[in-house]
Amino acid sequence: MTATTVDMMAARDSRAGRQKEFAARHGSALVSYTLNIIGSQKRFKSGDRAFYEGKREIEKIFARKGHTALDYILTDAHTGLECLWAVAADARDLKSAMSAIEESHPIGRLFDIDVISSGGEKIPRGALDLPERACLVCGSPGHGCARSRHHPVEEVLQFTHRIIDGYFARKDAAVISGCAMRALLYELAATPKPGLVDRRNNGAHKDMDFYTFIDSTVSLAPYFNDMAAAGIAHRNIPPGDLLAKLRQRGILAEEEMLAATGGVNAQKGIIFSMGILCAACGYLGLPLESTDDILDTAGKIAAPALQSDFQGITARNAATYGEKAFANHAAAGIRGEAAAGFPSVRAFALPALAAALARGVSLGDAGTEILLRLLANVGDTNVIGRGGLDALGEIQRDLRDFFAAQPDTAAAITYAADLDRSFIGRNISPGGCADLLAVTYMAHFVSSLN
Repeated sequence: MTATTVDMMAARDSRAGRQKEFAARHGSALVSYTLNIIGSQKRFKSGDRAFYEGKREIEKIFARKGHTALDYILTDAHTGLECLWAVAADARDLKSAMSAIEESHPIGRLFDIDVISSGGEKIPRGALDLPERACLVCGSPGHGCARSRHHPVEEVLQFTHRIIDGYFARKDAAVISGCAMRALLYELAATPKPGLVDRRNNGAHKDMDFYTFIDSTVSLAPYFNDMAAAGIAHRNIPPGDLLAKLRQRGILAEEEMLAATGGVNAQKGIIFSMGILCAACGYLGLPLESTDDILDTAGKIAAPALQSDFQGITARNAATYGEKAFANHAAAGIRGEAAAGFPSVRAFALPALAAALARGVSLGDAGTEILLRLLANVGDTNVIGRGGLDALGEIQRDLRDFFAAQPDTAAAITYAADLDRSFIGRNISPGGCADLLAVTYMAHFVSSLN
């Protein structure tokens, strides 16, 4: 709904009325906040998000400086979102802090934060020897450009959207990649994990340890950011076309990982699956609607890999555990999981995580139980490659019998510790399930974002 000039005048009068009523009721300084959005379309999704970004920054200042908000009102109208606070603080101090937000925040040029004294006087920037706010487009003193209408409305709107969209693209990519890093570190730290590197031992691995994985994870941080940024930048194409735009960066990420670990392949599988997830989150945009949306979109992005990556693979030329499992047993491994939207994560891991958290179990201890749930149900190509199909079948039968007794988390941790000793002796390491545990943590973290 567009806002007419009459609408905006009425909104201004209503705002003045609220300010007068707050001042009379509280006898304190007031902080009044709106967005500087030119034109008749005052409400749009990214604009509302920008408004709430500014609101959080203002309230952080209150908390940091120990200012008490005596009262607060949010006005949600087609003429724009507005906030008004009555604050127990010196008006000049408030004006200084609010002006700092306007000047320092990446989208602060769009924030319009007025401070009104307890006597009802608006505190001007000049009272604090602050310069006039600059024009959004050219950087000249803003009032001059506004009065003369020096810039067409469309030009100002383009700058407005560029500032908002650019800021949230950078922020969202960083947040998504941060969740990916956190997921990998939580997976690494979950202990015990049978046959895998954890805080207790190196599992069935002689060429890597806990610190190898830390080095590897840190080296992948820029890659996760790039994958999220790629998803954000290519929302205009079908998700199935996105994989081709991610491939080269994935190859470079693998090279960076190997350089960081001295040639040890610590996390090749997760480069694919976590990269796809980051791209899916960026493609959908924050905040995310649901875990199912994330996994569905990841499946659409990953689907082309199921054909292209196994094309021409035979038992004779297969090089990795995944390729050998595909050639010898038609097991598609992590690519099959990703292309199908991570069905094992949906069916086994996420329900197990939700149940564990509902019981008050920590995320770390829940990780051990989730890993066992996955191992009981997933055709892990690393297990097949190291121990064969018979070994996988035996492990899964035992685990299903164990879970049939409905054990608690403590029993699962004890079972995992015993299984760890067995796996080390048999040189078995369920790396595929470890990757799915990281995917589970990632799905949980990003779906929990506000």
